Amino acid sequence: MSTGAGDSFVTSTTVMKKSHIKSDEIKQRTGELKQSLAIWRNILLPLNNLLEWEHKYDPMVIFGIITFIFIFILQANPPVLTLVSCVVLVFVLIDLLVPIAIRVLFKNDHWTSAKEAKFTRLCERIANFEEHIKKLCESALKMRKERPLMYLMIGAIFLAFIAYCGQRIDNLLLSYLTTLTTCLIPGIRNRQVIPFMRQQIVDFWNNKKSSNSSQAPNVSVSSSNPVSISSIRTTAVVRPTSYQPTHTLYSTTSYGINKSKAQ
Repeated sequence: MSTGAGDSFVTSTTVMKKSHIKSDEIKQRTGELKQSLAIWRNILLPLNNLLEWEHKYDPMVIFGIITFIFIFILQANPPVLTLVSCVVLVFVLIDLLVPIAIRVLFKNDHWTSAKEAKFTRLCERIANFEEHIKKLCESALKMRKERPLMYLMIGAIFLAFIAYCGQRIDNLLLSYLTTLTTCLIPGIRNRQVIPFMRQQIVDFWNNKKSSNSSQAPNVSVSSSNPVSISSIRTTAVVRPTSYQPTHTLYSTTSYGINKSKAQ
């Protein structure tokens, strides 16, 4: 028993050490992100507020911007290579020109401690997201080494499903829905829309069950149709009091013997 207790203690100590190491790594990565994204902080904070639905109209703004971009692509109808080149060109221009515009337009005097706390929390979320992606890749590589058949089956099913969706659904529409869902997920998580909807569904179902149970017919006797013992009339079966005998005649044909029996 002492051996089992010692093993559990060692296991818990190992888990605590691993969690402490991971938290230190996340803190270190958060500091690195704060240094590398310091130029972009005046752009990232408003963008983060928009994605997290700080205002009530933010979902409509996201929906309108993404819809406008995809309608423009639909009307232009460029080839795939041209579209990819234009997207890469836009990212290159943003990477080069936006920092210069930020240095000109924004000053460090407007940076407050509240904005610094929000920026730190944003960098922590980015670090946690990177750690999650890293764990996902490590688990995939581990499955590939230890269970290659399962790795092959899951990969084949997933890729076949993606290929089927790409064949059956328009690619631009599929890209639009994927982009819109990805941009709405941070606000959905921040506003806790899914737990709210689940609670609403549970409340609706409970109210429906309670209303159905209250409207169910009662087994008790209704007052509009009272039933009393006096209203029940007994019927008597009249049976003959005197015994009336019946006679059955038996006859024979060839021997001329007639026999009668009285009952």
